[in-house]
Parts: sequence; structure tokens; C-alpha cells
Amino acid sequence: MSLSIKSVAKAFGRYPALRDVSLEARQGEFLALLGPSGSGKTTLLRILAGLEQADGGEVSFQGENFLALPARERRVGMVFQHYALFRHMTVARNVAFGLSVRPRSQRPAKAEIDKRVADLLRLVQLEGLADRYPAQLSGGQRQRVALARALAIEPRMLLLDEPFGALDAKVRRELRHWLRRIHDETGVTTVFVTHDQEEALDLADRVAILSEGELVQVGPPQEVYEQPRSAFVFDFLGASCRLSGEVHGGKLRVAGWETSAPEGAPQGRVDVFFRPHEVSLLPPDQSGVPATVRSVFAAGPVTRVECDIGAERLEIHGSAQSLPEGLGTGQAVKLKLLRPSVYPAA
Repeated sequence: MSLSIKSVAKAFGRYPALRDVSLEARQGEFLALLGPSGSGKTTLLRILAGLEQADGGEVSFQGENFLALPARERRVGMVFQHYALFRHMTVARNVAFGLSVRPRSQRPAKAEIDKRVADLLRLVQLEGLADRYPAQLSGGQRQRVALARALAIEPRMLLLDEPFGALDAKVRRELRHWLRRIHDETGVTTVFVTHDQEEALDLADRVAILSEGELVQVGPPQEVYEQPRSAFVFDFLGASCRLSGEVHGGKLRVAGWETSAPEGAPQGRVDVFFRPHEVSLLPPDQSGVPATVRSVFAAGPVTRVECDIGAERLEIHGSAQSLPEGLGTGQAVKLKLLRPSVYPAA
């Protein structure tokens, strides 16, 4: 492992931002730190950058004690959510900044800096914009300049703090695929902070999920999505539905419907989670959880169906082809949960 984080802790006054976090990343890996606001992900990133000091624990990178190095000697490139570009500098001068401010003995020759800037602008697809100023660029272009500036110093590690947070959804999706391509071409170890589940699952080699300063699960995107270890992880990683149930003798019972309990399910009262699209709506004479349709709303290829199950109201997703014909308000149906996940009742 290239990056090793062991038992890192950090508190701000009485507030514990990180609690005994341990995590590893391979050389050249794209690691996403995912969690809600206040989970500690940005604090961990700032500790890696040298912008915060850990209260305890160890961080090593490529065999070095990273916490013992001053920030300027860590050779990390940092990209912030709000670009942090110098407004009075051209695109080229922004990109060259990290190289041009080095001590004279370490500073490359001007011709070498110019070539490096030109190569990076080509890499981030901003050729021809070297003489523009940040105010003359779109948000997506500014973020590409910020990434080029971070790469100019040839960092050993690239740190990205919600870099697409200020952009609209369409631009975010476009830049996600572009960023992944840049990462694959450069091969630099990358740590990416986001609260956007889709972003993390789409971009990362592995996803580390934090909650209230603790690391709750880490693994490849498909693994954490398909095998969430807790109700928090299941609920956080995408649209979800929850019902109360009971597990006894290998059987799961939900609102009078009985099916085989998932392997390893806890006994007794449980919370049953499932994705809105992992449900079959069946006629009322079939086996399933009894429900009453409250509304049906078609939005493009997806139809959303609100159902009442006792006092609970859930939203089910399906295509027009997968739903019973003539489905309407007040209709009784049965819900067959295709892949329920079961956790101890909260």
C-alpha cells in the first residue's frame, strides 16, 4: 500500500471530527471519501495536505512519515470546490504558479515551465485559452485550470475537495468522466472528497464511507452498494425504502408477508431496506406485502408509484412495461420485495 492511515483522530474543541480512522490506498488508486456533511471527510483530506494537524495516529506515504513533513515538502496537489484561482493572472500564469514560486535553485527554466503549461492545457483540453483570465471562463473550464495547476508541480498525491460542488448537474457528469480519464493517464494517487453518492460510485476504484468521524465501510463501488454493512450505508448510498419486520427461524415476516430471510439476518425485530426499483407490483390475489396505491406519476422512462403500507408511505419505481396495466389511485396491490436487506431494528 502506498498510503497508510492508522488510528487518525482529530477534534475541534469538544467536537470529535475524526475517531480512530484507519485506511489504506494503493499506488495510483482513485479513492473516494464519501459521507454527509460533518462526517470528517474534508478534515481527513486537510490532514493529508498538511493544512490541519492530527491529534493522534500515523500517516505514511511511499514509506515516509507524512505527518512529520511540512506541507510544502509533501508534494501534494490540491483542488478546491471554489477553484481558488488568481483572478489577476491569466490561465497560463495560474497553471505555472506552483513552479514559478519555487526557490531559484529548484525552479525550472522558463522554457521548461512554458512547455509544462502547454502540455497540461492540452491534457485538460484548454488549448488556446492560455491568455484568458478566470472571469472569461465557464465554471467547468475554471475547474480544469485548477486541476492543471495542481498537476503542474508533478504531485505524488492529488487531493480533490468536492471539486464539482459549484457546478450544475450536466457539467458535473461531463467532468466526472473527464477526471477519471485524466487520472488514468497520469497515474497519480488520488483522494477525492464528495457527498455525492453517484459521483463516488462512478469515479472511484474504492469508496470509503464516513459517518460522524468514523470509517463505517470501505470497498469497491459495486461491493459497498450491493453489500452495505449497516442501515446507514444502505440508506446513504441511494434511494431506499424501509419497513419494519421480524426474523424467526430463517423466515422474514413483513406486514403479514413471509419469505426466506437473507443469509446472516439478525433474529427478532428488524428494519427491512430495499431499493425502490427492486420491487414487483402484483395483483392483490398474489403473495406479497399488501399495499394501496396513492398516486402514479410517469416521468420519462420511470414511473413513480406512491403506496401506503399501514402507516408507511413508500415510493416505488418501475417502467410502464413492468407495472400492472391500469394501475390507479386507491387500487389494492401486493409488493414483492426482490432483494431485501435486513438490519437490527433502530
